[in-house]
Amino acid sequence: MNRREFLKACGCAAATALPGVPCRAGRRRRPNVIFIITDDQSLNSFGFLRHKALTPNIDRLAHDGVYFSRAYATSSVCTPSRYTCLTGRYASRSTHPKFLRGISKEGQTWVHWNADMACGEENVAKALRRAGYVTGIVGKLHAFELPGHAKSLRNDSDPNDPAVRRVLEADQAAFAEGLDKHGFDVAQRLHRGNLQSMKNFPDALRQHNPEWTVEGALNFIEANKDRPFYLYFATTLLHGPSPLESLKSDPRITEAGLLDRPPNVQPPRQSVLARVKAAGLPESAAPATWLDDSIGAILNELEQLHLSDDTLIVYFNDHGHEGGKGTLYEGGVRTPTIMYWPGTIVPSACDELIANIDFVPTILSACRVAPPKGAVLDGMDLMPLLTGKSAHTRDSLYCEIGHTRAAITKRWKYLAFRVPPTVRQAWGDDPKLKITHINRVAGGDGTERGQGLKHYAEHYFDPDQLYDLQNDPREQNNLADQPEHEHLLRKMQGLLKSHLARVPGTFGEFRP
Repeated sequence: MNRREFLKACGCAAATALPGVPCRAGRRRRPNVIFIITDDQSLNSFGFLRHKALTPNIDRLAHDGVYFSRAYATSSVCTPSRYTCLTGRYASRSTHPKFLRGISKEGQTWVHWNADMACGEENVAKALRRAGYVTGIVGKLHAFELPGHAKSLRNDSDPNDPAVRRVLEADQAAFAEGLDKHGFDVAQRLHRGNLQSMKNFPDALRQHNPEWTVEGALNFIEANKDRPFYLYFATTLLHGPSPLESLKSDPRITEAGLLDRPPNVQPPRQSVLARVKAAGLPESAAPATWLDDSIGAILNELEQLHLSDDTLIVYFNDHGHEGGKGTLYEGGVRTPTIMYWPGTIVPSACDELIANIDFVPTILSACRVAPPKGAVLDGMDLMPLLTGKSAHTRDSLYCEIGHTRAAITKRWKYLAFRVPPTVRQAWGDDPKLKITHINRVAGGDGTERGQGLKHYAEHYFDPDQLYDLQNDPREQNNLADQPEHEHLLRKMQGLLKSHLARVPGTFGEFRP
């Protein structure tokens, strides 16, 4: 079924305006929201930041919207970051059994890839759906409690086998049914997790296909163009496996099996390589342009449907990818963030401290929807900042991952590394089994060895770390042991203690 056939099959009921909600006839309706979350996107893949990539559409969002240069993911790996984007809460508030099992005997929470969202938890999709929004999700999941797969498949399964395709399609249907419990009316073109690490899945289908995801997004937008909608768009780019190899692969490959014909919703793949070469950039920069074409397709759709002025776009890379993934160093938690809403948001570059805890309060405010009663929201509403009514957000931020916690101000960062005694005892005294910040396997896993342990080796294991972000942005000089900074160290420790008092769990001497 192509895109036009899909829309016809959907019928007009989905496109009927809600009673009492004004449409585009001289009156401002409640805005649509498109939340774009990318995956492991490095700074080099943002053309406007380092001029090492061809990304005119992303650049346009930044130039005509608000680009936040001091935006943070409060946890620096995929799952907890996405949990926070969807809930407005720190990942340590997850109530999923998998997360609760990781709490130490002392009561210290352990945030890593375990912070899934339980079906009973409140999130932005549920709040907006209750308020009359139609809600949709396409792309990578990796943060939801979902049912198991319909049937296991061998890694060497042939995707041309009709039986294999039926299993994959059944998986898609099962995921969509599960996502309805999380507040999503429409769920399609879904990826259960990282392509290279999925179990019981054909190796022949482990390729990125952003066109397939974009086509699902465009179907959703057009089917709901006359009513307010929320779309969570989660591309698999630029995470592994190699996006460049996928760019050169069969465009019919999807997680739902082989398509009868490839989607035709953005510029041809061959043109990506040609445009990058013409711009004088290396072939390795091509995946960034491929991603940018996806963003361009969404922007073009909004313009063709005259929805641009009625749509708030939030663009967020799930966490930093500059040598700090899985840590609370700037290279893991600081990540480019853009908000775009023509005619409402005042274009600017902003260096105020914001974080992914702020997205849900901001979206609810923009949509004039009250927060769910009794639900905790750790973030703040950024609409006054976005519309020029305020120039300041907060004085400090809190971040958490593994056995570390951090307090961050405009200039300073204090990072505390505290391993619970029962966890340390379980590993013993063998120096080769040194506990790392996340501590998934002895001595750190591939993420840590290739990121934090490599880039911050000199002070990585220091229990107390103090950095001058203004003069030492790469955090290479730990000032915690310097007598002249003792007063500042105590002040930052007090700041961290005040943040910890508002979240679950113990943490060393800060919250016994």
